[in-house]
Amino acid sequence: MIFAKLRIFHFIVWILMIMAIATEGYAGDSESEAKIWLNDARLAGSKLNYRGIVSYMKDKQIESLHVFHGFNNGIEQERLLSVNTPMREVIRTADKVTCYYPDSKSISVDNKPSKRSLLLDLPTDLSEISKHYTFSLGEVEHVAKRPARLVTIQPKDDMRYGRKLWIDVESKLPLKFEWIDGQQVVEEFIFNSLSLEKSIPVEELSPSTQVDETWKTKQHETLPAESLLWTLDRVPDGFHMISYTRLKRGANNRVIDHILLSDGISSISIYIDQLMSEIFTAQPRKIGAINTYTRKLDKYLVTVMGEAPEKTVQSIGDGIHLQEPTGK
Repeated sequence: MIFAKLRIFHFIVWILMIMAIATEGYAGDSESEAKIWLNDARLAGSKLNYRGIVSYMKDKQIESLHVFHGFNNGIEQERLLSVNTPMREVIRTADKVTCYYPDSKSISVDNKPSKRSLLLDLPTDLSEISKHYTFSLGEVEHVAKRPARLVTIQPKDDMRYGRKLWIDVESKLPLKFEWIDGQQVVEEFIFNSLSLEKSIPVEELSPSTQVDETWKTKQHETLPAESLLWTLDRVPDGFHMISYTRLKRGANNRVIDHILLSDGISSISIYIDQLMSEIFTAQPRKIGAINTYTRKLDKYLVTVMGEAPEKTVQSIGDGIHLQEPTGK
């Protein structure tokens, strides 16, 4: 009787071990497959020719954009055009990104190669990102009347948002994004219509905004990382500086420094401006997936904003300090 019970016990343990191994293998396969889908989506987003209409939803408000993307002779071009207020148009070419703002009659130009889509921004190094996120493959659902596979990107800590992507089964283009804070969807975009083309005419990739001499141009100056005059002491692990630029604004050419951070999934901007008044109100703000934190630092105003939880942008903002320039 005792031996029979022992055999049953060992049999149950054996079954549990098999189930654990099978479950572990399935989880590993799911993550590997999810990464393959993400990599295919990144390549499709950069190398396919397509046009479509996208809806952005945040804070119960919906914004619609016309999207045009072309890839010709190894060169990628992209154009986004809003169809409701605030009106704006963004043109991405091989060497710069130009933003047109008709309401303020201003143009913002960022003169640097832009290798990542303005709309379908996906990471290139998934192995590095795996330190901070897990990936899983879900079921096939329908988006814009097209079968799409769900891929979930889950953060390993509470310093980042999660993502859900629905990737078109046929073209591998991402058709829908969701930004997830815990269990809450804080922002999403979705293709309402999508048309895959052999090519996109040049005129559809060129700006349609009419500009005259009354428009003002804001030029971004790219600076070397070693010239940075600020220390960033409380940046969460995994975030790295992507660029350091300077913008001159206003009649007196007031200098504003811009530091862009990214962990490969989420991006966070730091703006350091001259303090124009001793009196200002600073409080955290949230618009969709974007959290903003502002504080006074000596004679400067530091603003941190990005697609990350409030605690993340506040931590980065509180860890910024002015350092002495090299050689002094």
